[in-house]
Formats: sequence, C-alpha cells, structure tokens
Amino acid sequence: MNIHIGMIGAGGIAKSRHLPNLKEIEGVELTAVANRRMETAQKAAEQFGFRKVYSTWQEVVDDPEVNAVFICTPPILHREISEYCITRGKHVFSQARMALNLEDALEMYKLDEASDLTTMLCPPPNYMKVEPFVMQLLKDGELGEVRHVHLTHPSSQYADAQKPLYWRQRADLQGVNVLDVGIMGEVLNKWFGPLKSLCADGRIWVEERPQDGEGKSRVEVPDSVTVLGQFAGGSLLTAMFTGAVQGGHSQLSIYGSKGTLTCYPEGTQVVLNTGGEERRIEVPESLRKEWTVERDFIQAVRNGTKGDPSFADGARYMAFTQAIMDSIRSGQRVEVVQVK
Repeated sequence: MNIHIGMIGAGGIAKSRHLPNLKEIEGVELTAVANRRMETAQKAAEQFGFRKVYSTWQEVVDDPEVNAVFICTPPILHREISEYCITRGKHVFSQARMALNLEDALEMYKLDEASDLTTMLCPPPNYMKVEPFVMQLLKDGELGEVRHVHLTHPSSQYADAQKPLYWRQRADLQGVNVLDVGIMGEVLNKWFGPLKSLCADGRIWVEERPQDGEGKSRVEVPDSVTVLGQFAGGSLLTAMFTGAVQGGHSQLSIYGSKGTLTCYPEGTQVVLNTGGEERRIEVPESLRKEWTVERDFIQAVRNGTKGDPSFADGARYMAFTQAIMDSIRSGQRVEVVQVK
C-alpha cells in the first residue's frame, strides 16, 4: 500500500525528523506541502522532493492523491486541520501538543472515535529511551509502592530578556500549553496513571519582549510553573518546570517503599538506590525504545489501526495541562478531568 503524504508546516521537527525518516520508508511518497510562506514551502519541496507546493493547507488536504496528512503547525490549527482531514477521509498525524485547550482536544477525540481512519499524535522524546525498562521495574514492583514522584525540568530558553517574543509564549498560538508540561503530562500518565487533583502556581518573569515578526511583544504564557498533585492511584507529585533559569539538570525521580529510581530525559542510564546502595544502570540496547515515530504511523495506516499515542492519550494529557492552567488562574486546587 503506497502512502502519499501531505505535509502542513515544514519547520524544525518536520525537517529534522519527520521528512528525513519518511523518505526512508518504502512505499511512502512526499506528495504535497504547504508552509506559512510560499517561499519556505518551495524550499522544503526542493530539499525533500515534494512534487506539489500549495499556498494553503486546505489545498494539501484536498489534493486527491494525498491520503495521509502530517500536521506540523502550532496548536492553534491542530483541531481545525484534524477535523478537516477526518471529514475528507484523510489519515492524520499531528504534532504535539494536541490542541489549544481541553475543550478542543475532547472535540477532536469525539470525532476520531466515530472514524475508522488512522490518527496519531507525536510522542514525547523525553525519557523515551529508558521507558520500557522503567515500566518493567514498576510492573515487577522493584521500587515497592510508589509514594512520591519528583520532576525537575529547568532550562534557559527564556532567560535572556532581550530575545524577541517566541511563538510558544503567545496564548493565541499556544493556548494553555506551557513549557514542557504537556510532554511530561503524557509521560506521567503512561507511567503512573492519571492525576486526580493538583494545585499549581506560575510566573511570567519578563512580561514584555522585543517584538516578533507580527509585532507582538506581550508574554502571555508562564515562564515558570510549580505543581503539587495526587495521582488517582495515591502517589504524590511535585514538579518544577521553568525556562527562565541558568544551570540545573532535568530529571525524574520515583520514590518507592523499597527504593528510588532517577532517570534523565535523553539518557540511557538510570540510578537505582535501594537501602542506601546506589547503582548506575546502563539500560541494555534490547530494552531501549528508539525513535520510530514515522514508521509506526505508516504501519498503523497500513494495518488500519489507530496510532500510539492516540487522540485519547492526547486528551488525557490536555486534561493535565488544562488543570494546571486553571489552578494558576484561580489560585485553587482543581480536579483533573478524567478522560475515558
């Protein structure tokens, strides 16, 4: 079965991961592309071999040759394009984050449930390599009862106050999605199940920045977020997300009644501490999960199945993200919507 790809958005991740990897899959053709500007779409076509270049995303979806669409735009367009694709019989791969907010995500999920088309969201690269190993340890009870999950994710991406406004700092383009909250919400849901409730606080450290290409300068999305929560299974969560600091290391620590495990976003090693004895473990290659995202989607299309992560998974992490933003705005503890 030949798959004819339409690409909407040809920016960073599309050019660094999706397009090179799609070109390596037999029976996949890069058919049509549209980007924010026609000249950048043309450059992508020349670089990766698209046969057609369009000025609008609707033209990509409406192309009769295209049967699967990659959506690599900011979240503002994810719901609209996904719904347009599904109603026209096109398979959908969408970049994360799923949508502007939980309401949009639930509408996308509802439409997806009523369709036999393949849909899939881009999975989080964070902790991907060690995920099978960690989940097996948890399943086998090596840590005992998981009682605390502690997440620390610092970065300096917004530390320089002289940098122009970045699109991810604009609520009109990004919605409730803040920093890598959604990415880690997806990881937390998969490893520990959904959160029951949480309280959060956030801060914008630099409220005005040099203007972006559209003349926008007002920062609308927090630079830093702290979360306290309780999982439905009983474990407690403490999490710090920030893009406004220098130094520090990102890590996820799982504290259990028998031991503690610490892992790192891009690493292949974990640190296990049981009774004061600390061991650094190199996860065997056979137990590592590698990036096979594009192949996974194409295989799901050929098998006639939904992809993984699914739109249901996306709605669940959007529930986590929405609860955090709702708590920041209200100053109160909130219940996390449970998506079935």
